[in-house]
Amino acid sequence: MPLLYFAAVRSQRGTGQLIRLLGERNDAFEACRLALEDGASFRIFEDPAPLPAHHYARIYARRERLTRNAGRPTLGFREAADRLGESGDQPLRLGQVTVISPPYHFQLFLTADISAVVACLGVDQQHQAGRRQRDPV
Repeated sequence: MPLLYFAAVRSQRGTGQLIRLLGERNDAFEACRLALEDGASFRIFEDPAPLPAHHYARIYARRERLTRNAGRPTLGFREAADRLGESGDQPLRLGQVTVISPPYHFQLFLTADISAVVACLGVDQQHQAGRRQRDPV
């Protein structure tokens, strides 16, 4: 069965498949893999449909600059943005891994058939958690 099915039901098999796809390319890949091994949740999106890597390259190059300028800790953000730029027209699907404590978000860029993770970046979410506690709802 495809990884999407397993992502939707959050099975051990789906988690294992994603862990294998992450390998050990850089700190972001390794940290994401370790987060999954420790029970972090993940999701691979069916919508939007896969889009060309260059579409995401522009968006994430800008987000990297904004995040860096804001002083937010990240893992592999610049490398991921560069890799997306190098991947040109390759159709990519989005995924995410979410760590609750401490709050951390990993953004994944997978091949359309979900056979490989092309890029992975991580962003510390502690600033978001603090803002939610201070902001009245």
